[in-house]
Amino acid sequence: MFPMRFIPFALLLALSPALTAEVSHVVVSAAGGQSHKTWHGQADIQALNVEIGKAFSPRTEVAFVLSPMSLWQPRSWFGDQFGDGNETVHAIAASVLVRRRWNTDSSRLHFYGEAAMGPMYAEKAIPASTSRFNFSTQFGAGVVLLPQARFPVMLGYRFAHLSNGGYSPRNPGFNISTIALGIQVRR
Repeated sequence: MFPMRFIPFALLLALSPALTAEVSHVVVSAAGGQSHKTWHGQADIQALNVEIGKAFSPRTEVAFVLSPMSLWQPRSWFGDQFGDGNETVHAIAASVLVRRRWNTDSSRLHFYGEAAMGPMYAEKAIPASTSRFNFSTQFGAGVVLLPQARFPVMLGYRFAHLSNGGYSPRNPGFNISTIALGIQVRR
């Protein structure tokens, strides 16, 4: 049986030829947010997302996303219960994103929904005492402002789940809400 933890790698491998041929857009966005508070603490995240995508139809895009990020998280598995404080952890994630637009007319706003999944590797365990290797699963919605312009602005909300998918004995993960602001460049 194919292990579930290899699905993101299989998706990246399968879609990489399609994404490198005929790139239709590049999106650069900054995202920031905070995890929901759990018994082992709360994390803040900041990420720079570089998206290289291709339109499969006027409403559907598929993209490869590379995201260097910085997380500020509790230094200990037990949160700050013993006064361990927080630490900054740098990570990089790669994911495949699918975005669907609801309207493609010439209006000034286009609404979209999106989903992304892929692996993430960090310099230290995220959350503490778990694993440096995790998976990122994201769902979001947003709006493209002035979609007919040369550089449309994108504003969106994303909900992300970071966890190791059972790869490590401990698998608590973080559920993170972020706001993303970016600029799209079309070819």
